[in-house]
Amino acid sequence: MPFTNSGSDDSFCGGSTFWNTTAIRSSSYPKLSECFQQTALTFIPCGWLWLTAGFHIGYLRRHTRVISLPMTWLHTARLFVALTLGLASGIHLFLPLEEDQRFPASFFVSQSLWLITYLLACILMVYSRICGVMSPCVIVLFWLLTTVSHIVPIYSVIIQEAYHHALMRFAIELVTFALILIEFALHLAGDIEVHLIHATSYKDPCPVMSSSFISKLTYSWMFRLLYQGFRSTLVLKDIFDLPGYMQSRNNVPAFMDAWNQEFSKRTDLRHNKYQIGHPFSINGKDVIIPNYQSSTDGKTITPTQPTKGTCHPQPAVLDNASKIECQQGKTPSLIRALVKVFCLPLLKAQVVGVMADALLYANPLLLGRLISYIEAKDERPKWEGYALAASFFAVVLTSSVLSSYRFYTCTCIGDRVKTVLAAAVYKKSLTMNAEGRRNFTVGNVVNLMTVDCQRFRDLITKLYALFSWPVQISIAFFLLYNVLGIAFVAGIITLLLLMPTNAKLTTSLKGIQIRQMALKDQRIKLVNEILNGIKVLKLYAWEPSFQKKILEVRRHEVLELRKAAVLNSINSLCWVISPVLVTVTSFVAYVLITGDSLTPSKAFVAMSVIHTMKAPMDTLPALISQIVQCQVSLKRLHKYLTGGDLDEADSGQSSDDFPIQVKEATLTWDRTTTPVLQNITMSIPRGKLVAVVGPVGAGKSSLLSAALGEMEQLTGQRSMSGQAAFVPQQAWIQNMTLQNNILFEKPLEEDFYTKVIEACALEADIELLPDGDQTEIGEKGINLSGGQRQRVSLARAVYQDADVYLLDDPLSAVDAQVGRHIFQNVIGPHGIIRDKTRLMVTHGVHWLPLVDIIIVMDHGKITETGTYEELMNRGGHFSHFVRNFLLENQDEDVQEPDVLELPGEIKDDAVRGMSQENQSGLHTRHIQNQSIRQRQRKKHEAATGGDTLCDKSISPNGATETPPKAGTTEKRPKPLIDEEKVQKGQIRKAVFSAMLRAFGYLPVIVACFFLIFYNGANVASGLWLSEWTNDDYLKNETYKGTGKYTSDTYRYLGVYSVLALTQVLGNGVFVMLVFVQMVTASQRLHNLMLNSILHQSMVFFDTTPAGRILNRFSRDVDIMDVLIGRQLWMAVFTGLNMSVTLIIISYSTPLFLAVLPPIVFIYILFQRFYIRSSRQFRRLESTSRSPILSHFTDTIHGAGSIRAYGVGRRFYSQFQDSVDNNLRCTFVTESARRWLKVRLEFLSSVMVFFACLFAVTSHGVSASLVGLSITYALQITESLNQLIQHITMLETNSVSCERLVEYINLPHEPEWVQPDRRPPPGWPARGRIAFHGYSTRYRPHLDVVLRDITFTVEAGQKIGVVGRTGAGKSSLSVALFRMIEASGGSILIDDVDVSTIGLHDLRAGLTILPQDPVLFSGTVRFNLDPIDLHSDAALWEALDYVHLGTCLREWAGQLEYVCEENGQNLSVGQRQLMCLARSLLRKTRILVLDEATAAVDLETDALLQDTIREAFRDCTVLTVAHRLNTVIDYDKILVLGNGEILEYGDPGELLADTSGAFYNLAKESGLVP
Repeated sequence: MPFTNSGSDDSFCGGSTFWNTTAIRSSSYPKLSECFQQTALTFIPCGWLWLTAGFHIGYLRRHTRVISLPMTWLHTARLFVALTLGLASGIHLFLPLEEDQRFPASFFVSQSLWLITYLLACILMVYSRICGVMSPCVIVLFWLLTTVSHIVPIYSVIIQEAYHHALMRFAIELVTFALILIEFALHLAGDIEVHLIHATSYKDPCPVMSSSFISKLTYSWMFRLLYQGFRSTLVLKDIFDLPGYMQSRNNVPAFMDAWNQEFSKRTDLRHNKYQIGHPFSINGKDVIIPNYQSSTDGKTITPTQPTKGTCHPQPAVLDNASKIECQQGKTPSLIRALVKVFCLPLLKAQVVGVMADALLYANPLLLGRLISYIEAKDERPKWEGYALAASFFAVVLTSSVLSSYRFYTCTCIGDRVKTVLAAAVYKKSLTMNAEGRRNFTVGNVVNLMTVDCQRFRDLITKLYALFSWPVQISIAFFLLYNVLGIAFVAGIITLLLLMPTNAKLTTSLKGIQIRQMALKDQRIKLVNEILNGIKVLKLYAWEPSFQKKILEVRRHEVLELRKAAVLNSINSLCWVISPVLVTVTSFVAYVLITGDSLTPSKAFVAMSVIHTMKAPMDTLPALISQIVQCQVSLKRLHKYLTGGDLDEADSGQSSDDFPIQVKEATLTWDRTTTPVLQNITMSIPRGKLVAVVGPVGAGKSSLLSAALGEMEQLTGQRSMSGQAAFVPQQAWIQNMTLQNNILFEKPLEEDFYTKVIEACALEADIELLPDGDQTEIGEKGINLSGGQRQRVSLARAVYQDADVYLLDDPLSAVDAQVGRHIFQNVIGPHGIIRDKTRLMVTHGVHWLPLVDIIIVMDHGKITETGTYEELMNRGGHFSHFVRNFLLENQDEDVQEPDVLELPGEIKDDAVRGMSQENQSGLHTRHIQNQSIRQRQRKKHEAATGGDTLCDKSISPNGATETPPKAGTTEKRPKPLIDEEKVQKGQIRKAVFSAMLRAFGYLPVIVACFFLIFYNGANVASGLWLSEWTNDDYLKNETYKGTGKYTSDTYRYLGVYSVLALTQVLGNGVFVMLVFVQMVTASQRLHNLMLNSILHQSMVFFDTTPAGRILNRFSRDVDIMDVLIGRQLWMAVFTGLNMSVTLIIISYSTPLFLAVLPPIVFIYILFQRFYIRSSRQFRRLESTSRSPILSHFTDTIHGAGSIRAYGVGRRFYSQFQDSVDNNLRCTFVTESARRWLKVRLEFLSSVMVFFACLFAVTSHGVSASLVGLSITYALQITESLNQLIQHITMLETNSVSCERLVEYINLPHEPEWVQPDRRPPPGWPARGRIAFHGYSTRYRPHLDVVLRDITFTVEAGQKIGVVGRTGAGKSSLSVALFRMIEASGGSILIDDVDVSTIGLHDLRAGLTILPQDPVLFSGTVRFNLDPIDLHSDAALWEALDYVHLGTCLREWAGQLEYVCEENGQNLSVGQRQLMCLARSLLRKTRILVLDEATAAVDLETDALLQDTIREAFRDCTVLTVAHRLNTVIDYDKILVLGNGEILEYGDPGELLADTSGAFYNLAKESGLVP
């Protein structure tokens, strides 16, 4: 400290003044008084530590330790230096006792305070280390402030040469300052040894968790990853784990608790229960209890299976918008729940940000001082100019660091909010009831997760403007009042006039946003349906019809987007141009009110103030737009999360003796419709096999769903005890290995697993798979046949070793032989689950004598219950039907395994029990069907679609079609689902070219012209203002009031106003053109991508997860629709503004050109170093989002099975892992951006410093030019930040365009129509098929699956195609449709080579009845006839043919009845009948049958077989047979083996050859002895 000889002065400072401006300015250096040094420079750093110590200790006490900090030499050194400083202060305190000088009280207070503060610092350092907090900001900032506060005393004692008269004190000052610098450096160094407490939880811990305060402040911990990305292309495994505070597991529970507390305190609901249940475990079983705070009875809801229809479905009736029925209290608020969890950290960030914003307004004040200094440079000390330049540097840098902290924290909070909302959406998907699933389709929910949750994240990152804008505007207006006086009110009025405009725009935008999001939901839903039913679309050549439907929805969506783009451009223009308008109106008002001309200090300080508040104004348009979008998203999320959940109405009446009990229960899928099940009463005994039978639409599947808790219970009671296993009618298979599909995460028990495989008849299939049970199964089991999928689903259930088994027609997709094997070894009295409770839906009469109890259903009611013998003796409808069935099979010449399954005495009893009259009538009808083909084909009950020993194996990669040869070693095949391709390096020029073409060349030229027009006016206005304020005549106030003075002033003002209006015009046209035209560009790219997707072959869809495609149609298209336009505008706008700024600075102070090149060079280095990694981060973020959507859609489709098995926790954990995986990329993207931002802001601070420095040192530079130069220089920081941010965001978001272009450029399948090679009208007229040396493979690198196939099918012949699994049967059928292309030979249909005509011409001439029923959302009319070719009469005729007409006439709307997504409001049987009606309408000469009547009852099946024979009697029929008895009476049999023809001929001739392949197959099937 400096010292004083104050004598006997008793004042606190010994007579020294606190602040003496005259003394300071008259000195050659900033000479601050001793009183100032001993008070302010002591109290500020010490006061900081004492004021924050309590908060810091409180934080440490609540802090959760993540790292441990062992005592190292670094910690020891810090403590030693701090204690030494305290010792130095103590020595300094007692030195006056040895000297003659008198020291004031301020000296003793100062030294005493330093002493105890150093001791406090030591205590905090030790406590922080113990609590695992490294480099606490409180302590680091204390040492920073201490270092700064000691600069003044040290240069004072050096300049005053205190070593001459107070050497000891001089030495203490030097030692103290040196120790402070060492201490500060030690804290900046961080810690050398850091241990993660939960190190095993991280594969690659995030460096931020073990980085020092300064590393966090400058984001230096990102350097290693950025350097790696600069040297090589990053992949996902290179990115480190998320820090703990960002991980889902540390954020979601708190939000879920807040959400549940929110509604539990404020609502009392009658039906809708808002809570999103937490997964928990009961008896080792993961369960999700939806909608309840707790479960006290130990019961669980295990819902299953999507909505089934009955014969009397009702129209979908939408409830009110909220679907909330509150009896009292308020509606739960999603916002309140979010605020409870994230308010505090967000508020902390905003407080820091407001400090940064307020600090920026020190720049105009400094600018005023600098202009005053320039105007009187000769009279002022030089150090003042240097101090002003340094002050500019310090203010800009400090504000930048604080602002960067705010942005980074808000972005992290935004990511956490997005994570918890996505988790809530996912959890809700596991608890939604049928009404919720109807109202929120897959497309809706995907949009909620990808778009709506993202909008909350985007809003939070810009929410700072709501806090910052009022503060900045208040400070700005206060400063403007000080500069311009009352004239500043004109600026306020200008802003107020803009408010109503923006309010109206906001209201309009909200309505547009609601409509646009509804259209987006509809579009995504359609895309999802197309992906699910793409095979049907291609087989029926319906792609153009569905493409037209999507394009129509997209057209309406784009109309709303264009409206929003126009309004957004007007809104953006209002706020961006508002600083210009405020400047003009304020200057005009100033001139008119005062009559004075503008001076440099007034003009440029006012401009600096207005430009400073320009930043929040620039942000307001985007903020307003995002608030509107977020409001819409909030309502959508709220409606979804508060929608109806599964009703947990388990009465708890079940017992060990009766695990399933239902008493007088009436149940429905939707409370707005007629009940599906009425007055249901049943008790299922433990260990019994109970069969549920009845016609299509009777409610059989619904009964199983009711037992599982899927349905809404209106009356009565139901309960189920024990762990359940569920086998749905449509098997749910995941994209994983076959073994993992069966294990379902249970530990592998080798013996039991092998036993299950054998019992479910999967051994032969596994042997033929390329990797056995380790073979990867595609999405929805795409590379397995229907029978294989069903058996895998059954094996999964059996392996779970559950207490209760609910089996929904598990044998419908297998042939009789395999069905008998499965029944005997799995389900029946001697099967693996024989001791378990089994409730099985079946259409197989032959199994009924072997079950314990039969439940007969019709029209949603239980009509009969009892054993087989009891029901037969009652003589009811059941016995009548069984007797009919048995009589019609008693004279069969062929031994039918299904009928042989029935005991002989039961068949005899059935014959005796019928009256002679009825027997005669039946016999007469039977005689009319005596042909072998008719007798055999009408016994095609639930085995439809079956397969196994003669099974098919449709493999997208062709691997299973050719089994490996014995004795050969094959390489492990390429995985079925490849990793999503990630581009490398720079965005390809082709991508920007595609974007440019989509934007339009002419609009680009026009936009560039108006942009140059705007910037020219901007430069001219600045120079004109400089000229105005530098006018010597107007500077002379003695001329004020003269005509020339007034006219010159008005002339300058008029030109300045015109230039300002020119800026408005140029910017307005540019903004609107960019916004609107980018929507057009997005529409063009979307349409091109859709067209390209529909032109892909089936191989693409088999090997590409649907989530990957949906990702592009949802998030990537949304980025193109909304973000790219604004980012393009801002990037170009700020880039040219930056150029204008540099030009003006260089013009004003030419010396600046000396430092500009190195600064620009460093800037380019930073940019190039950063952009490589940033681009790759964005690509990885996009690709890592696809697994989230794939997992999510997979969960929605299998939600029933997930609930039934009680594995919600596991699936949710997997979802969390996927979200965290994606968030890793988002986190490093934002961290890298902050890394760059801090460094560029430092460069901009340097540029401001040099601009000020050269203004101070240059001679002959006017104050006007200096004011102009510094005013624009102060914009560099914000301009540079925005420029790099928008350029980076533009390039990284251009990855979305890159991903669209990638799919646009995919190679297409052959042309749909070839105009110059179209077949003759009415082709094929006869139906003759000829294969000539035909060979094919699924993909070029795979082996052929059909080899040298040659055979001919004459017109009208019926051909059965048989063979073992992998023989090539299915490949033959898809080859006929050119779903795979020939690698050799040809196929001729009516002498036309099918390879020479268009795919649609070919496929339109063929008909196939597919195995899996596929329906689309839309009317019955649309599902039957999407291309609108047939009349209503034809549609009704087809429906009557399939016996669906009577039922449909009872439905509301009839042909206009709306089928929901995937036909989930119809039963599986009804869906199959609808598909059959669809095929009947085509009336082609060639028919391919693939066992198309699965899941229908026996009566309906017999009628359908008659229908097929009648409707296609003159057609050529190829049947891919899985049961030989269905084709034994055909004209010819084609036997395939290993892709080659083994035999081809008349079935009688083939059976006569006892050594032939067909004879062996028939013998194995029991058709010959």
